[in-house]
Amino acid sequence: MKKGVDKLPAEQELCRRYKVSRQTVRQSLSILEKEGLIEKRRGSGTYITGRSSNAQKNVIGILISDDSEYIYPRLLNDINTALTKNGFFQETFVTGNRTSTEREILTALLPLSPRGLIVEGCKSALPNPNLDLYHALLKKGCHIVFLHNYYPALKGCPYIKDANISGSMMLVNYLVSQGHTQIGGIFKADDMQGIERFQGFMEAMRDAGLTVPDERVSWFHTDDFNKLQQHEDTSFLKKIVQESLNSCTAVVCYNDMIAYFLMKELKLSGYRLPDEMSIVTFDHTYLSNSNHLALTTLGHTPHEMGTRAVQMLIDSLKGFAVMPTELPWKLIPKESTLEKR
Repeated sequence: MKKGVDKLPAEQELCRRYKVSRQTVRQSLSILEKEGLIEKRRGSGTYITGRSSNAQKNVIGILISDDSEYIYPRLLNDINTALTKNGFFQETFVTGNRTSTEREILTALLPLSPRGLIVEGCKSALPNPNLDLYHALLKKGCHIVFLHNYYPALKGCPYIKDANISGSMMLVNYLVSQGHTQIGGIFKADDMQGIERFQGFMEAMRDAGLTVPDERVSWFHTDDFNKLQQHEDTSFLKKIVQESLNSCTAVVCYNDMIAYFLMKELKLSGYRLPDEMSIVTFDHTYLSNSNHLALTTLGHTPHEMGTRAVQMLIDSLKGFAVMPTELPWKLIPKESTLEKR
């Protein structure tokens, strides 16, 4: 079999190439099929599955920040559906976006020599202290695909993520087209997504000839986000409203959850929405369809992120070269933006 080719040659070609009888070829293919290494598709041919003959090796580890809130239940369901369809199974490990927890998980996985991992990196805007374990896993033949972000210092591992820079530019350009010139931004400081969304924001503002005073850009960290998600602690958003947005008519938010709770804080501070503050955001989740005010947001084709991450991993297992992928965003205008008059 040639590397990077998942369809086997016809039986006649295998006989010629390996100088064996047709009966030998059929017996060999039957053994490989029983072991799950190949599958026959009626009218199409015989294909490599990427699976192992050892069923225990066909479990794919998923390292993810959360498994119970926001985008994650739907994402994990998409991943599980795609893996099951291809004869694999998933085992989910929740990192909480903590590198220490990530290290504990990787240390436990290392002696098991997992066949593959789909990984959402922890605090991906910062240097990662667990690269030694990733290198050890790769050396043992583990295939790794990163999800939502990646570790730049870990060369050669493919990733699938949002097109964050162009997405932020799309949001800023939309606000500018509505007449807004005083636009603020709220971004996550310790994940790559936040850094890239900030970069797109600043580039779009620059290209529009608009200045951004430092105080109009606000940052939060994983601990802030966890407190918001788990306890609805909005203290950092309250501070942002008071100190950063008082000169703005619009704001770009890191994601729907930030935008949803910011909207509440703005209303508590006496803002009329969207008259006095337009809000745009990322992710197109259930939070963007709030009964209070539907949020203008960016979204992807449903199920795309999870299913494509699985396909990338399976292609890697089959020996294909897998290229990094960025998913483009689609703007979904709703009620939270208003043309500035």
